[in-house]
Amino acid sequence: MSNLIHYTNPMSRGVRTQRILEIFEIPHEERIIDFQNGENKTPEYLKVHPYGRVPALVHGDTTIVESGAITLYLADLFADKLNTPKIGTPERARLYEWVLFTQSTLEQVAMQAYTAEDKSECRAKVRELLEAMAGRFQGPYVLGDAFSVLDVILHTELSWYQMMGLFPEGLEPYQGFMERTQERLGWEKPVSS
Repeated sequence: MSNLIHYTNPMSRGVRTQRILEIFEIPHEERIIDFQNGENKTPEYLKVHPYGRVPALVHGDTTIVESGAITLYLADLFADKLNTPKIGTPERARLYEWVLFTQSTLEQVAMQAYTAEDKSECRAKVRELLEAMAGRFQGPYVLGDAFSVLDVILHTELSWYQMMGLFPEGLEPYQGFMERTQERLGWEKPVSS
């Protein structure tokens, strides 16, 4: 399946899907889109991504945009490699739930924090949301004992919150999760550029 082309930028949400491809060693071609030079608004790129953002994934004749959609597409395409739960199982429902939670509900708070002068309300909201979802953790990893695509997504998201000062340090099961996955994900090494 080396006919995957992944369009990204290291300073974007494309890092989510870039990390999945790299950590699970999925063969692909990486194309960095230069926002500074307006490459994302060229007619050629707008054929790939209609509103000129990243990430985008081209697989043969299929083009997928939005990091959540790409995540779920890769989870289906490489189900064994990414430890994707079988369709119709409670674990698969958890996968959908967490991907959408991290990239819609939780991310809305992070976006508010970018413009907020006082981030304390955003920090409290992140804690409230994470506490509400804590009971849905299934084991050492989000879905149980197996490291999956979802762990990459959640770790990437929570790492951003740590950098923004929004992560509720010490909150379990997230603190332990971050420590367990840190080395495995190699967050300290930059994504390729």
